[in-house]
Amino acid sequence: MKRRALLSTVAGSALGLAAGCLSDLDEPVETPVNPQTTMATTDPPTETTTETNTSEPDSSIGLSVVNEDDKSHTLSVRVTDGDETRFVGSLDIGAGPGRGRSVENDLVGERTVRVVAELEAGATLDYEWTVTDEARHLELVVTSDADLEPRQRVRPALDAADLPYTVTGAKDIFAPPGATIRNRSDADARLTVAIDHDGSHIFERAFDAATDREISTPALVASHGTYEVVVEAEDGRTATHEWDIPENWGWPTLAVLVAADGSLRVGSGWPKTASVHVEHEGEAERDLTLTLVRPADADTASDDAGGETGSGGADVSETNRTAPPGESTVGFEVPIGDVYELTIETAAGSETVDYAACYCWNTNVTVTLNGRGGGDGDGGGGGDGDLSVESFEYVCS
Repeated sequence: MKRRALLSTVAGSALGLAAGCLSDLDEPVETPVNPQTTMATTDPPTETTTETNTSEPDSSIGLSVVNEDDKSHTLSVRVTDGDETRFVGSLDIGAGPGRGRSVENDLVGERTVRVVAELEAGATLDYEWTVTDEARHLELVVTSDADLEPRQRVRPALDAADLPYTVTGAKDIFAPPGATIRNRSDADARLTVAIDHDGSHIFERAFDAATDREISTPALVASHGTYEVVVEAEDGRTATHEWDIPENWGWPTLAVLVAADGSLRVGSGWPKTASVHVEHEGEAERDLTLTLVRPADADTASDDAGGETGSGGADVSETNRTAPPGESTVGFEVPIGDVYELTIETAAGSETVDYAACYCWNTNVTVTLNGRGGGDGDGGGGGDGDLSVESFEYVCS
């Protein structure tokens, strides 16, 4: 049985946002407070530093720490300008991922300073930070393997009077989105991002996507609709995305990623580990296969570091797990934010549901297994009561 609830909007109260914008069981809460902003988990303020949202640069010049590890850490930081010490201190940062902590705002003017940081686990960072009008914020990132990396947040000015693009007769987007570009590989890249709408070329610009920076553009589109996005690297790699922004999705985003393996990706959210909830009513373990597919009619493709690999209509993630009796969760990888098809398969049958995995537009899936199927299956096609899948899509409001 396949039951799919209609796309719904969660009420905008604090409780509603906390419940409605949880993207999956393993991720921090997505509670948008400004366009193109992902909220970092916060702790109560201390006397010297506060943990806060570090996702969007502002007009100040600031230094902050972001923890992408699932363990808490202590970090010592020193900022010097020649012989002058601008900042020195030690701070604790809670377990992530997504934990952000401000170190100092309005630290320096436009100049080059030296930032030295050391983690209690032993990792060190010695970085020359050049502050410019576009690059005014530096994050010291504690990676998932307890290393330290610098990440400058860059917000380029776009001299385009016709941006954000407006579609005549279409509804306005509540939070008009720009593009965010991340490079997680070990090599700098120059990427050209182009956007079309209904045959009209509305945006094209090249960006220097260095490994130590994250680029966030101003708003590019202001109207709900469907846009075609093409990203091309200098070496010829390309990635395309059908950027569909339905009217009840008020917080869209455009994510451009050079992944750690060098693959080029573009979508409506960042890679993550998602999960489904399993209710197993039998007494014996059951094998499950979860297959995530980008539908063929999505007309999307990407190139990896080794050459072209079209992803339209192809499996992008396959996970095999054993579900114990009772309640459990099964995780699977989402390579980039998009609207997929998710197939859940047992020995007795399978079910397929639409699966939105975008920023502030997500899907809850509950899989129910009764006790009749058995580990080897009973020959029943399509489940026939042995397997049922219920999915529910929701957006932030």
